[in-house]
Amino acid sequence: MNRPKRHHWWPQLNSGFWCNADGNINVLNRDGTSFPGRPGGLGVVGHLYSKAFEDGEKDPAIETWFANEVDGPFAGVIDKFSDEKLIKRRPFRGDPDKAKTVKELGYRVLKNLEYFELSNSDRENISRYVAALLVRSPKYLSKLEKFHSASLNPKNDALDNMKYLYEVYLQRIKRADFVIIIRDAENEFLFSDGGIVAREPWSNAGGVPFDVHFPMTPDIALQVFPAMTQEFPNMVPVSRATNQGVSAHNRITLQHAENQVFGRGAIPIEFVMKNWGRPAPKHIGFRHVNGRLETKVDWSRHFH
Repeated sequence: MNRPKRHHWWPQLNSGFWCNADGNINVLNRDGTSFPGRPGGLGVVGHLYSKAFEDGEKDPAIETWFANEVDGPFAGVIDKFSDEKLIKRRPFRGDPDKAKTVKELGYRVLKNLEYFELSNSDRENISRYVAALLVRSPKYLSKLEKFHSASLNPKNDALDNMKYLYEVYLQRIKRADFVIIIRDAENEFLFSDGGIVAREPWSNAGGVPFDVHFPMTPDIALQVFPAMTQEFPNMVPVSRATNQGVSAHNRITLQHAENQVFGRGAIPIEFVMKNWGRPAPKHIGFRHVNGRLETKVDWSRHFH
């Protein structure tokens, strides 16, 4: 049977955007040591999502599906959001008080609304990829196997459950609003072997299940915001982050890092080691007011 022997659960590291001039990705280990890694050898496990037949053969259907239906179509999305020439602009007059808060949170206050146009296929490809990233890590699969430990084949049952949970995430993300964060600073976005997670907002208002931070490349990150009614069904607003803003997003990544952190440029070791596994600030919350998503900042929930 022709089957893949190795599975990349963070395939965006192979996009080329994470590589430096030498074609390597900088890797920082939990013990503080570092090394230059080749993208093809990072985040790889043999037959990670292959079901086992009774005769010992492997069924690569899920791995093949990931490669063909999820990873392949998403490559064009990364290329699109990395091309500043595709950004559209239109005049925008914001609230001065909100502009002050935006600046305090680490984002540029712009005179124009910047955005990417979003096609239905773009939304589908983004939603599929993000939903897959939420469930495709070995840690997530291990949890599912433990849940099915009493069954005759925990691995196969865990994979079936993973596909079910993927569909649950997918349907929710397809109805969400997306925002692209572009670094307008020296700091770069970092990625870790903890993957991405759905963060529970601190608001206890109904209808707001999670938000997602996904560093797509060292230069851009995707935010997925829950929405009762999509405010941006055909566009992705752009927000430009200062060093402060990029660092805040990196703390979300570092909170869930396990053994390795990845970067294109020199990884800020002191910052990373200080925040490795440390809870990220939760001073930004969401709630729905009259069917619209409202963002609220509570500085008492912020800490350094």
